[in-house]
Amino acid sequence: MNVDRASNSKGSGIKIVLITPEGFVIEQSFTLGFLASNNEAEYEAVLARPRAAITLRITGLEVRCDSLLIVNQVIREYITRDSRMAEYLQLILKLKFKVPRCDFKFVLRSENNHTDSFPT
Repeated sequence: MNVDRASNSKGSGIKIVLITPEGFVIEQSFTLGFLASNNEAEYEAVLARPRAAITLRITGLEVRCDSLLIVNQVIREYITRDSRMAEYLQLILKLKFKVPRCDFKFVLRSENNHTDSFPT
């Protein structure tokens, strides 16, 4: 599942892409109810994926994200110093354990272009 985020004068939004092992693609975009910083929007997009997996009863999930900071915080390579980001991290960790197999992987932005192919 890929993730991307976008901000503009109308507010912040996120896009997620679910790709099944069979190759089916599910694209979803969301408008956030607040103007988010880049890290907040990135965390919101990361949160959307385990939430979608839980709703769809997906038992295996690979979350691909082009934010090295967030991926390393989730896999506990980096610590979270900002209290707001620590709250996001705790939410992700709680949701992560509700999906039997949930892995997080850093991908280069150039490899995360599927989410840029549809409008927010």
